[in-house]
Amino acid sequence: MKDGQTYTIDQDSKICHKSIISQKPFYCIPETVVYQYSSMYGYGDKQIIGDTWLIIEDEAMRYFTVSGDGLCIPLNGNSYSQNPTTVNSTTISNFVPIILDPSAFDIPEQCKNAV
Repeated sequence: MKDGQTYTIDQDSKICHKSIISQKPFYCIPETVVYQYSSMYGYGDKQIIGDTWLIIEDEAMRYFTVSGDGLCIPLNGNSYSQNPTTVNSTTISNFVPIILDPSAFDIPEQCKNAV
């Protein structure tokens, strides 16, 4: 990702396609959001502070909560839209702040020579 490339493997032909990522990198807290409140997640000695932010776009409101420690760990999200009428809720649980299998980020063999 840091070199701006993505790899897609066609599961039928097993051919790898390399392309440039056109979207800008995601920043944890965009400048256009509004801080709402902080709250505690977890229990006992396994607590983390979560900061909740509000995004308003067109006919939609989205509240999202990320860890307040600067690591931007997503904890919770709620979206409300008027057109079409939609409600969506997401909760992240049992988060572990390590990558269990770093090889998941290795470029697959069939992609190493992709152009």
